[in-house]
Amino acid sequence: MNLKLPGLLVAAVVTAAAPAAIAIAQSSAPEAGRPRVSPEVRARLLDGRIAMVKTALNLTNDQLSLWAPVEKHLRTVAAEREKRWQERRQLREKQRQSGEARQRPSLADRLDRASERMEQRAQRMKAFAEVFKPFYASLNDQQKAVANVVLRRAAGAGFRRRHERWALREGPMGGPGAPQVAPGTPKQ
Repeated sequence: MNLKLPGLLVAAVVTAAAPAAIAIAQSSAPEAGRPRVSPEVRARLLDGRIAMVKTALNLTNDQLSLWAPVEKHLRTVAAEREKRWQERRQLREKQRQSGEARQRPSLADRLDRASERMEQRAQRMKAFAEVFKPFYASLNDQQKAVANVVLRRAAGAGFRRRHERWALREGPMGGPGAPQVAPGTPKQ
């Protein structure tokens, strides 16, 4: 039996498939990103998440009255986020149509913008805490355990998820592909 034939066959298949794989990879490049979801679909998804929370918590009538301000806050924050997203998208579209290149802001400007976003986020978290505390106090221990899961993102885990994605990223800054260097060891 000739053992070179299967090896040559595998090499031929890989060589023939390489251009298709490259084309697929290029078509799903970061430009393609996630599929775009309309504002109406995002609103339906928010409605679904809120309904899921209420169902999972199995709220009583008294708890539903305390839930109303929490739901209102969640919807207000979602509407503000949608508005900011639309404004950024319109600005990018305007820049694209005018042929204007996007300029990266200076480090000082980026730090100012980051601190402004952090202040705004802190204000939103304080407002959420104000409406959430009375509602949370009305829950029994089992409901609190469920709330810790279903309301995690509303309570600020979105930031941690971004951080976790960064930490899991391949490359020199973190993740499985990152070089493991002991503290105090010089980089090579």
